[in-house]
Amino acid sequence: MVLIVVATVVGALTPSVVRQLTHARVNRAANVVAADFYLAQSLAGRQHAPVTMVFSPGAKTTTISDAASGTTLYTRRFGIESEFKLSGGEFAASPATVQVLPNGMSNVSVTVTVGGASYQKQVRMSRAGQIRIIS
Repeated sequence: MVLIVVATVVGALTPSVVRQLTHARVNRAANVVAADFYLAQSLAGRQHAPVTMVFSPGAKTTTISDAASGTTLYTRRFGIESEFKLSGGEFAASPATVQVLPNGMSNVSVTVTVGGASYQKQVRMSRAGQIRIIS
């Protein structure tokens, strides 16, 4: 009898816990994407030269490289092998490439979407360099 009650309680709580873990991963990934935008601004300012950010939805990576030489400065992974464990179509950017200038501005406004069909966050960086996390 006790085993049935325990199994019922565990069965009732499992979907809630899975949903909370998924939301936490998406929120954490969105915060890290915003931090990567700040990192790109900082690297461009420090080098006194533009840097390029490339978002790869297939590989679920963000790469920051020197715009002139193409040298990779930083790569972050968001896929299943990373701490975010984002799977299937949960990482997209429009446009996929943005150049961040030394003054903190960028050549285009970029929106990165992190999450699935049921829950997602968007991180936007305007041409003026303002970074916002939008639900």
